[in-house]
Amino acid sequence: MKLIFTSDEFKVGNYSYNGFPILLHENMTTFREGLDFLLYHCIQRGRVASKNSWITYGRDFYDFFAFIDANNLDWRAVNTRGDGHIIAVYRDASLTKFNLAESTVNRRLRLIIKFYQYAAHQGWVSELPYSVETITVRQPKSFLAHTDRSGGNRSTADVLLKTRKTTIKVLSSSQVEMLLMAIKDSRFKLMIRLGLATGLRKEELLTFPKSYVIDPRRYPVNGFYIVTISPKEMSTKGSHERSIHVPKSLMEDLWQYIIHERPILSALREDQYNELFLNENGKPYSTKSNTLNARLNKLGLPFDIFPHILRHTYATHTLYALQRQPNLSFNPLMYVRDRLGHSSITTTERYLHFIDDIADIVLNEYQREIDTMLIAV
Repeated sequence: MKLIFTSDEFKVGNYSYNGFPILLHENMTTFREGLDFLLYHCIQRGRVASKNSWITYGRDFYDFFAFIDANNLDWRAVNTRGDGHIIAVYRDASLTKFNLAESTVNRRLRLIIKFYQYAAHQGWVSELPYSVETITVRQPKSFLAHTDRSGGNRSTADVLLKTRKTTIKVLSSSQVEMLLMAIKDSRFKLMIRLGLATGLRKEELLTFPKSYVIDPRRYPVNGFYIVTISPKEMSTKGSHERSIHVPKSLMEDLWQYIIHERPILSALREDQYNELFLNENGKPYSTKSNTLNARLNKLGLPFDIFPHILRHTYATHTLYALQRQPNLSFNPLMYVRDRLGHSSITTTERYLHFIDDIADIVLNEYQREIDTMLIAV
Protein backbone atom coordinates (compact mmCIF):
# COMPACT_ATOMS: atom_id res chain seq x y z
CA MET A 1 0.00 0.00 0.00
CA LYS A 2 1.26 3.48 -0.85
CA LEU A 3 0.03 6.95 0.14
CA ILE A 4 0.17 9.85 -2.30
CA PHE A 5 -1.28 13.36 -2.31
CA THR A 6 -2.90 14.80 -5.41
CA SER A 7 -1.93 17.77 -7.55
CA ASP A 8 -4.28 20.34 -9.07
CA GLU A 9 -5.02 17.85 -11.83
CA PHE A 10 -7.17 15.80 -9.45
CA LYS A 11 -10.73 17.02 -9.90
CA VAL A 12 -14.11 16.15 -8.45
CA GLY A 13 -17.01 17.66 -10.36
CA ASN A 14 -14.57 19.79 -12.39
CA TYR A 15 -13.18 21.32 -9.18
CA SER A 16 -9.51 20.78 -8.36
CA TYR A 17 -8.50 19.33 -5.01
CA ASN A 18 -4.79 19.76 -4.49
CA GLY A 19 -3.23 17.77 -1.64
CA PHE A 20 -5.99 15.17 -1.33
CA PRO A 21 -4.86 11.76 0.01
CA ILE A 22 -5.13 8.64 -2.16
CA LEU A 23 -4.07 5.10 -1.30
CA LEU A 24 -2.56 2.90 -4.00
CA HIS A 25 -2.10 -0.86 -4.11
CA GLU A 26 1.35 -2.31 -4.75
CA ASN A 27 0.50 -2.56 -8.47
CA MET A 28 -0.16 1.24 -8.39
CA THR A 29 -3.90 0.89 -8.89
CA THR A 30 -6.19 3.02 -6.74
CA PHE A 31 -7.68 1.56 -3.58
CA ARG A 32 -11.12 2.46 -4.84
CA GLU A 33 -13.15 1.81 -1.72
CA GLY A 34 -10.72 3.89 0.31
CA LEU A 35 -10.92 6.77 -2.14
CA ASP A 36 -14.72 6.68 -2.13
CA PHE A 37 -14.75 6.88 1.65
CA LEU A 38 -12.23 9.72 1.88
CA LEU A 39 -14.14 11.69 -0.75
CA TYR A 40 -17.29 11.25 1.29
CA HIS A 41 -15.69 11.90 4.66
CA CYS A 42 -13.49 14.85 3.70
CA ILE A 43 -15.35 16.53 0.83
CA GLN A 44 -18.95 15.45 0.38
CA ARG A 45 -19.94 16.03 4.00
CA GLY A 46 -18.52 19.54 3.83
CA ARG A 47 -17.06 19.39 7.34
CA VAL A 48 -13.36 18.89 6.66
CA ALA A 49 -12.05 21.86 4.72
CA SER A 50 -8.52 22.01 6.12
CA LYS A 51 -5.79 20.42 4.00
CA ASN A 52 -3.89 19.77 7.21
CA SER A 53 -6.78 17.54 8.28
CA TRP A 54 -6.64 15.79 4.91
CA ILE A 55 -2.99 14.98 5.55
CA THR A 56 -3.76 13.59 9.00
CA TYR A 57 -6.68 11.50 7.72
CA GLY A 58 -4.60 10.22 4.84
CA ARG A 59 -1.71 9.14 7.05
CA ASP A 60 -4.00 7.54 9.64
CA PHE A 61 -5.93 5.73 6.91
CA TYR A 62 -2.70 4.54 5.30
CA ASP A 63 -1.32 3.27 8.60
CA PHE A 64 -4.23 0.88 9.06
CA PHE A 65 -4.27 -0.50 5.54
CA ALA A 66 -0.48 -0.75 5.35
CA PHE A 67 -0.71 -2.88 8.50
CA ILE A 68 -3.41 -5.00 6.84
CA ASP A 69 -1.25 -5.55 3.76
CA ALA A 70 1.93 -6.24 5.72
CA ASN A 71 0.20 -8.99 7.70
CA ASN A 72 -1.61 -10.53 4.70
CA LEU A 73 -5.02 -9.71 6.17
CA ASP A 74 -8.27 -8.98 4.35
CA TRP A 75 -9.97 -5.79 5.50
CA ARG A 76 -13.32 -7.29 4.49
CA ALA A 77 -12.95 -10.07 7.06
CA VAL A 78 -14.73 -9.49 10.34
CA ASN A 79 -12.32 -11.75 12.25
CA THR A 80 -8.62 -12.35 11.67
CA ARG A 81 -7.72 -16.05 11.71
CA GLY A 82 -10.27 -16.54 14.46
CA ASP A 83 -8.10 -14.70 16.99
CA GLY A 84 -10.13 -11.50 17.25
CA HIS A 85 -11.60 -8.59 15.40
CA ILE A 86 -9.37 -7.07 12.76
CA ILE A 87 -9.49 -3.59 14.30
CA ALA A 88 -8.64 -4.98 17.74
CA VAL A 89 -5.56 -6.71 16.30
CA TYR A 90 -4.44 -3.43 14.73
CA ARG A 91 -5.10 -1.56 18.00
CA ASP A 92 -3.06 -3.97 20.10
CA ALA A 93 -0.16 -3.96 17.65
CA SER A 94 -0.16 -0.15 17.64
CA LEU A 95 0.14 -0.11 21.41
CA THR A 96 2.54 -2.97 22.06
CA LYS A 97 4.65 -3.28 18.91
CA PHE A 98 4.78 0.32 17.72
CA ASN A 99 4.42 2.00 21.15
CA LEU A 100 1.97 4.63 19.94
CA ALA A 101 0.23 6.94 22.38
CA GLU A 102 -3.29 5.93 23.36
CA SER A 103 -4.66 9.22 22.03
CA THR A 104 -3.05 8.57 18.63
CA VAL A 105 -4.41 5.03 18.52
CA ASN A 106 -7.92 6.16 19.39
CA ARG A 107 -7.81 8.90 16.75
CA ARG A 108 -6.90 6.36 14.09
CA LEU A 109 -9.48 3.87 15.35
CA ARG A 110 -12.26 6.44 15.11
CA LEU A 111 -11.45 7.04 11.45
CA ILE A 112 -11.33 3.29 10.70
CA ILE A 113 -14.64 2.80 12.52
CA LYS A 114 -16.20 5.46 10.30
CA PHE A 115 -14.76 3.68 7.27
CA TYR A 116 -16.36 0.39 8.27
CA GLN A 117 -19.67 2.11 8.92
CA TYR A 118 -19.47 3.54 5.41
CA ALA A 119 -18.38 0.15 4.02
CA ALA A 120 -21.36 -1.59 5.65
CA HIS A 121 -23.72 1.01 4.21
CA GLN A 122 -22.20 0.45 0.76
CA GLY A 123 -22.48 -3.33 1.12
CA TRP A 124 -18.75 -3.94 1.01
CA VAL A 125 -18.83 -5.83 4.33
CA SER A 126 -21.62 -7.95 5.78
CA GLU A 127 -21.10 -6.81 9.37
CA LEU A 128 -18.96 -4.50 11.45
CA PRO A 129 -15.67 -5.76 12.92
CA TYR A 130 -16.56 -4.49 16.38
CA SER A 131 -19.48 -4.33 18.78
CA VAL A 132 -21.28 -1.29 20.17
CA GLU A 133 -21.65 -0.86 23.90
CA THR A 134 -23.23 1.79 26.11
CA ILE A 135 -21.05 3.59 28.61
CA THR A 136 -21.73 6.30 31.18
CA VAL A 137 -19.69 9.45 30.91
CA ARG A 138 -19.34 12.36 33.24
CA GLN A 139 -21.83 15.12 32.46
CA PRO A 140 -20.22 18.31 31.21
CA LYS A 141 -20.48 21.43 33.33
CA SER A 142 -21.45 24.12 30.89
CA PHE A 143 -24.21 26.58 30.26
CA LEU A 144 -25.69 24.10 27.74
CA ALA A 145 -25.59 21.10 30.09
CA HIS A 146 -29.32 21.39 30.76
CA THR A 147 -30.04 20.61 27.09
CA ASP A 148 -28.35 17.16 27.32
CA ARG A 149 -31.08 14.52 27.58
CA SER A 150 -28.76 11.51 27.30
CA GLY A 151 -28.40 11.02 31.04
CA GLY A 152 -24.68 10.65 30.52
CA ASN A 153 -25.06 7.49 28.43
CA ARG A 154 -23.10 7.17 25.20
CA SER A 155 -22.84 4.43 22.58
CA THR A 156 -19.29 3.60 21.58
CA ALA A 157 -17.33 0.93 19.71
CA ASP A 158 -15.86 -1.62 22.09
CA VAL A 159 -12.47 -1.53 20.33
CA LEU A 160 -11.78 2.03 21.45
CA LEU A 161 -9.40 2.48 24.34
CA LYS A 162 -10.70 3.94 27.55
CA THR A 163 -9.78 7.60 27.47
CA ARG A 164 -7.90 9.06 30.36
CA LYS A 165 -8.53 12.53 31.63
CA THR A 166 -5.67 14.71 30.45
CA THR A 167 -4.63 18.03 31.91
CA ILE A 168 -4.10 20.88 29.48
CA LYS A 169 -0.65 22.31 30.01
CA VAL A 170 -0.61 26.06 30.54
CA LEU A 171 2.21 28.47 31.30
CA SER A 172 1.99 30.51 34.47
CA SER A 173 2.79 34.21 34.40
CA SER A 174 6.23 33.53 35.85
CA GLN A 175 6.89 30.86 33.19
CA VAL A 176 5.84 33.29 30.47
CA GLU A 177 8.38 35.74 31.91
CA MET A 178 11.09 33.07 31.88
CA LEU A 179 10.21 32.14 28.30
CA LEU A 180 10.42 35.69 26.99
CA MET A 181 13.62 36.40 28.92
CA ALA A 182 15.23 33.26 27.44
CA ILE A 183 14.57 34.29 23.83
CA LYS A 184 17.32 36.54 22.51
CA ASP A 185 16.30 36.62 18.85
CA SER A 186 13.89 39.54 18.41
CA ARG A 187 12.09 37.98 15.43
CA PHE A 188 11.49 34.72 17.25
CA LYS A 189 10.33 36.61 20.33
CA LEU A 190 7.76 38.50 18.26
CA MET A 191 6.39 35.21 16.94
CA ILE A 192 6.06 33.81 20.46
CA ARG A 193 4.42 36.99 21.71
CA LEU A 194 1.90 36.84 18.88
CA GLY A 195 1.02 33.29 19.90
CA LEU A 196 0.68 34.20 23.57
CA ALA A 197 -1.42 37.28 22.84
CA THR A 198 -3.83 35.80 20.28
CA GLY A 199 -3.89 32.00 20.61
CA LEU A 200 -2.91 31.41 17.00
CA ARG A 201 -2.00 27.85 16.03
CA LYS A 202 1.53 26.96 14.95
CA GLU A 203 0.71 26.95 11.23
CA GLU A 204 -1.17 30.21 11.64
CA LEU A 205 1.84 31.88 13.25
CA LEU A 206 4.14 30.67 10.49
CA THR A 207 1.84 31.81 7.66
CA PHE A 208 0.55 35.04 9.25
CA PRO A 209 0.56 37.59 6.37
CA LYS A 210 2.62 40.75 6.57
CA SER A 211 -0.40 42.62 5.18
CA TYR A 212 -2.16 42.10 8.52
CA VAL A 213 0.34 44.40 10.23
CA ILE A 214 -0.58 48.08 10.07
CA ASP A 215 1.08 51.35 11.05
CA PRO A 216 -0.27 52.21 14.52
CA ARG A 217 0.54 55.86 13.97
CA ARG A 218 -1.92 56.05 11.09
CA TYR A 219 -4.60 54.01 12.84
CA PRO A 220 -4.29 54.70 16.59
CA VAL A 221 -6.36 52.72 19.10
CA ASN A 222 -6.48 52.62 22.88
CA GLY A 223 -6.51 48.87 23.42
CA PHE A 224 -6.21 46.37 20.58
CA TYR A 225 -6.49 45.96 16.83
CA ILE A 226 -9.17 43.70 15.38
CA VAL A 227 -7.52 41.58 12.68
CA THR A 228 -9.62 39.34 10.46
CA ILE A 229 -7.70 36.25 9.44
CA SER A 230 -8.80 34.40 6.33
CA PRO A 231 -8.00 30.88 5.09
CA LYS A 232 -7.60 32.45 1.65
CA GLU A 233 -4.56 34.36 2.86
CA MET A 234 -2.97 32.04 5.43
CA SER A 235 -3.12 28.53 6.78
CA THR A 236 -6.05 28.05 9.17
CA LYS A 237 -7.97 25.09 10.49
CA GLY A 238 -11.34 25.21 8.77
CA SER A 239 -12.69 27.40 6.00
CA HIS A 240 -14.17 30.27 7.97
CA GLU A 241 -12.75 33.69 8.70
CA ARG A 242 -12.38 34.77 12.30
CA SER A 243 -11.10 37.83 14.11
CA ILE A 244 -8.26 38.02 16.59
CA HIS A 245 -7.40 40.93 18.86
CA VAL A 246 -3.79 42.10 18.64
CA PRO A 247 -2.68 44.34 21.55
CA LYS A 248 -1.54 47.82 20.61
CA SER A 249 1.96 47.32 22.03
CA LEU A 250 2.46 44.15 19.99
CA MET A 251 1.20 45.76 16.78
CA GLU A 252 3.68 48.59 17.31
CA ASP A 253 6.57 46.14 17.62
CA LEU A 254 5.41 44.09 14.63
CA TRP A 255 5.32 47.28 12.56
CA GLN A 256 8.89 48.09 13.61
CA TYR A 257 9.89 44.60 12.45
CA ILE A 258 8.18 45.26 9.10
CA ILE A 259 10.05 48.54 8.68
CA HIS A 260 13.53 47.62 9.89
CA GLU A 261 14.28 43.90 10.10
CA ARG A 262 12.10 42.16 7.54
CA PRO A 263 13.40 44.14 4.51
CA ILE A 264 16.93 42.94 5.28
CA LEU A 265 15.76 39.31 5.30
CA SER A 266 13.57 39.79 2.25
CA ALA A 267 16.53 41.18 0.26
CA LEU A 268 18.27 37.82 0.58
CA ARG A 269 15.83 36.26 -1.89
CA GLU A 270 14.55 37.27 -5.30
CA ASP A 271 11.09 35.93 -4.47
CA GLN A 272 8.74 38.11 -2.48
CA TYR A 273 6.78 36.28 0.18
CA ASN A 274 3.48 37.12 1.79
CA GLU A 275 4.37 35.58 5.16
CA LEU A 276 5.27 38.01 7.95
CA PHE A 277 8.04 35.97 9.55
CA LEU A 278 11.07 35.00 7.47
CA ASN A 279 13.96 32.80 8.55
CA GLU A 280 17.64 33.71 8.44
CA ASN A 281 17.70 32.75 4.72
CA GLY A 282 14.87 35.11 3.86
CA LYS A 283 12.33 32.34 3.32
CA PRO A 284 9.07 31.56 5.15
CA TYR A 285 9.12 28.84 7.77
CA SER A 286 7.77 25.48 6.66
CA THR A 287 4.57 24.43 8.41
CA LYS A 288 5.63 20.79 8.04
CA SER A 289 8.95 21.14 9.83
CA ASN A 290 9.67 21.05 13.56
CA THR A 291 11.79 24.21 13.47
CA LEU A 292 9.60 26.09 15.93
CA ASN A 293 9.47 23.15 18.33
CA ALA A 294 13.24 22.68 18.11
CA ARG A 295 13.97 26.33 18.84
CA LEU A 296 11.71 26.25 21.90
CA ASN A 297 13.39 23.07 23.16
CA LYS A 298 16.86 24.61 22.74
CA LEU A 299 15.94 27.31 25.26
CA GLY A 300 16.51 24.71 27.98
CA LEU A 301 13.64 25.89 30.15
CA PRO A 302 12.73 23.81 33.24
CA PHE A 303 9.16 23.23 32.03
CA ASP A 304 7.45 21.84 28.95
CA ILE A 305 7.31 24.29 26.09
CA PHE A 306 5.83 23.65 22.64
CA PRO A 307 3.90 25.81 20.14
CA HIS A 308 0.42 24.69 21.17
CA ILE A 309 1.03 25.57 24.80
CA LEU A 310 1.00 29.22 23.72
CA ARG A 311 -2.56 28.72 22.52
CA HIS A 312 -3.57 26.92 25.72
CA THR A 313 -2.02 29.68 27.78
CA TYR A 314 -3.85 32.44 25.93
CA ALA A 315 -7.21 30.66 26.18
CA THR A 316 -6.92 29.78 29.85
CA HIS A 317 -5.66 33.14 31.10
CA THR A 318 -8.09 35.10 28.95
CA LEU A 319 -11.07 33.03 30.04
CA TYR A 320 -10.04 33.33 33.67
CA ALA A 321 -9.57 37.09 33.45
CA LEU A 322 -12.90 37.64 31.71
CA GLN A 323 -14.80 35.53 34.20
CA ARG A 324 -13.48 37.77 36.97
CA GLN A 325 -14.89 40.85 35.29
CA PRO A 326 -18.22 41.99 36.79
CA ASN A 327 -21.29 42.71 34.69
CA LEU A 328 -20.02 41.31 31.40
CA SER A 329 -22.45 41.76 28.52
CA PHE A 330 -21.17 38.65 26.73
CA ASN A 331 -20.26 35.07 27.61
CA PRO A 332 -16.50 34.61 28.17
CA LEU A 333 -16.65 31.09 26.73
CA MET A 334 -18.02 32.35 23.48
CA TYR A 335 -15.49 35.16 23.30
CA VAL A 336 -12.58 32.76 23.66
CA ARG A 337 -14.23 30.28 21.29
CA ASP A 338 -14.47 32.86 18.53
CA ARG A 339 -10.91 34.09 19.01
CA LEU A 340 -9.60 30.52 18.74
CA GLY A 341 -11.91 29.51 15.89
CA HIS A 342 -13.55 26.67 17.77
CA SER A 343 -17.01 25.44 16.73
CA SER A 344 -17.92 23.19 19.64
CA ILE A 345 -20.16 25.65 21.51
CA THR A 346 -23.55 26.47 20.07
CA THR A 347 -24.22 30.16 20.34
CA THR A 348 -26.88 32.62 19.33
CA GLU A 349 -26.69 35.76 17.23
CA ARG A 350 -27.51 37.81 20.30
CA TYR A 351 -24.19 36.91 21.89
CA LEU A 352 -22.22 37.28 18.68
CA HIS A 353 -23.24 40.93 18.36
CA PHE A 354 -21.16 41.79 21.41
CA ILE A 355 -17.92 40.21 20.20
CA ASP A 356 -16.35 43.24 18.50
CA ASP A 357 -17.83 45.83 20.89
CA ILE A 358 -16.03 44.92 24.09
CA ALA A 359 -13.17 47.41 23.70
CA ASP A 360 -10.53 47.59 26.42
CA ILE A 361 -12.04 44.98 28.70
CA VAL A 362 -10.03 42.27 26.94
CA LEU A 363 -6.81 44.05 27.89
CA ASN A 364 -6.88 41.78 30.88
CA GLU A 365 -4.41 41.10 33.65
CA TYR A 366 -2.62 38.47 31.57
CA GLN A 367 -1.83 40.87 28.72
CA ARG A 368 -0.80 43.65 31.09
CA GLU A 369 1.61 41.25 32.77
CA ILE A 370 3.18 40.35 29.43
CA ASP A 371 3.54 44.05 28.54
CA THR A 372 5.14 44.73 31.93
CA MET A 373 7.58 41.86 31.48
CA LEU A 374 8.69 43.15 28.09
CA ILE A 375 9.81 46.46 29.58
CA ALA A 376 12.67 44.62 31.24
CA VAL A 377 13.40 42.27 28.35
